[in-house]
Amino acid sequence: MSAPKAGVESLSIDPRYYQLVVQISLLLFGILQLQFEISPVRIVAVVASAWLLQLLFTRLYHLTANLPSAANSALSILLLLRSNDLGWLLLAVVIAIAGKFVLTVHRRHLFNPSALGIVAVILIGDTAWITPGQWGRDIWLLLLAAGGGLIVLIGPTRMATTLAFGTVYSLSLFGQAAWLGDPWQIPLHQLQNGALLIFAFFMLSDPKTTPASTVGCLLYGTWVALLGWTLHYLFFIPNAFLYALILSSPLTLSINRYLPGQAFVWPGTRNYS
Repeated sequence: MSAPKAGVESLSIDPRYYQLVVQISLLLFGILQLQFEISPVRIVAVVASAWLLQLLFTRLYHLTANLPSAANSALSILLLLRSNDLGWLLLAVVIAIAGKFVLTVHRRHLFNPSALGIVAVILIGDTAWITPGQWGRDIWLLLLAAGGGLIVLIGPTRMATTLAFGTVYSLSLFGQAAWLGDPWQIPLHQLQNGALLIFAFFMLSDPKTTPASTVGCLLYGTWVALLGWTLHYLFFIPNAFLYALILSSPLTLSINRYLPGQAFVWPGTRNYS
């Protein structure tokens, strides 16, 4: 299998810091407004563990430390994964950070780190879970605004995966409503899901785990949306969008082979850190 086209693509402005601001704001909103039971000790333990593991692996592989990326992964886990035992969150962090360095092909992540950690821990047992309704419906406009800011910062070309996912998933929900004769309020309500929007804008959009070309991103986002809809509404699997992302991740290898593009690196880093 051939590697993606030679050359790398990098952004002049690092969007990871914008993501960190949004993620921290969401975490504070959840704790202060929605009464999430996430203690400061838990937050420090999860983020510090991610940083420590990132430093260990980057030193082992002689790469740039890239601590913002590790913080993004840790905060995604804190925002979506719930458990009464801190150990499960720490295990998710270990799997997420280790997966960035161990599960790679052509120096690209094979799986989205935080999604991999969350899904792995959920599959291991029933002591950790995701509650999609925990964010309620009132925050969806703020999440759309935050996601729109990310689109402006990164650009619609690099955010093509998220745009394709959102369009196709929305059409699937409205098509289902039309087929069943349901009112439009039902798919609108389904789209006003905080966990879904966090996934679409701040996990699925990761340029290190999506195809290198714009056309590839559009195809990939479309496939993840259709698979997620199928798993959720035909097989009644909860957290279907996360499973769809993990199951679809290996497809990027074939997409990059037939639709090559420039490999992406974060500003100030190199390779797959």
